[in-house]
Amino acid sequence: MGSLGRGRFPICNCTAGLPRMVITSLNSQQQSMSCSLVVVVGQGSSRSSKRREIPDHHRRNVANHLLQTAASSVQQLLDFERQGHLCARAFFNPLELSSLKACVTEAAESQKLNAYRHRVAVLCPGVDPFSVKTIQEAQNIIRLKGTDELGFLQTFNLHQRSQAVREWTSHPRLCSTVAALLGVERVRLYQDCLFLKMPGFGETNWHSDLNMVPIDTNSFLTVWIPLRSLEKDDSSLHFASGSHRDFALPYWQSNEGMMNLQGRGYPINTYSKLALGDLTFHHGWTLHWAPGQPLGGTHRAAWTISYFADGARILCTKHARRKVQEEDAWSFQAWRKDIKEGQLARHPLLPAVFPDQEKILSGRRRLST
Repeated sequence: MGSLGRGRFPICNCTAGLPRMVITSLNSQQQSMSCSLVVVVGQGSSRSSKRREIPDHHRRNVANHLLQTAASSVQQLLDFERQGHLCARAFFNPLELSSLKACVTEAAESQKLNAYRHRVAVLCPGVDPFSVKTIQEAQNIIRLKGTDELGFLQTFNLHQRSQAVREWTSHPRLCSTVAALLGVERVRLYQDCLFLKMPGFGETNWHSDLNMVPIDTNSFLTVWIPLRSLEKDDSSLHFASGSHRDFALPYWQSNEGMMNLQGRGYPINTYSKLALGDLTFHHGWTLHWAPGQPLGGTHRAAWTISYFADGARILCTKHARRKVQEEDAWSFQAWRKDIKEGQLARHPLLPAVFPDQEKILSGRRRLST
């Protein structure tokens, strides 16, 4: 599998799918190589400058580097298209990641009880989650009445509580990469979510994210960002490579039928030993799973952000083969009630994040003055 290095991914403005993205990437690199390479040398505080041509051998070195970068970027696009997942090594530097972690952790601090209430709602049918008053009470209810073991805690949409978190969800480098991987021109934020696996928590079952999304689209992906470095024994995501292209599985099988993946022949891949600043991308239909977090160690925290292509519509359910899974209903119920089936999925709680509309408007204002 290819890995995506920081600063090596082209920011492309394309309107079609992967083939157009590949062509755009190559063309942009070729245009860069065809330009005359010069250096502007300043003269103190004077406005004058002189242009010094870069020697041919330096120009050839730059051209070779651009060719290698283009080939790497195209391969990464193809990897994501074919496999449904991609690892981005050192996408953020440690200082950036430390800032992100502080923002997310602070915003989630007051939501611990609600995270347990959500698991009560999912695992304990018939129990009113808001009747639960303490974390200990929630743990006891899940142990006695849960239909499955406690695999994780999740806290939705911290960006709605924190301006600092909101700025991370619209990070320009991150959002431009999402647009490139999806091969789209405009991107909207779907949700963010903090996942906690405490020591001793069980496995996360096989699932695909789009099964829990009431939007009719294939252009959807999730970014998975561990908030500390992960060792081999930590609970990392495992991906069923190519499962996002398996049209027959969701066409013929119910949600229960999709739990049995034996015999489908998916290669199972994971990215072990993720360093601080590494992250992964996976397509909305890519099946993934995570093992339990071992006892005796520390908890595993991962912050996720999900995005979709602008222009998608709310799923029409009248003739749908199966229902949207309700596990993430706490995330979407605030905006879902305001949009009818078949209407565009546009709402203040589903903000456009790429391209940066505020920067575009700001630039237009400067040009008009």
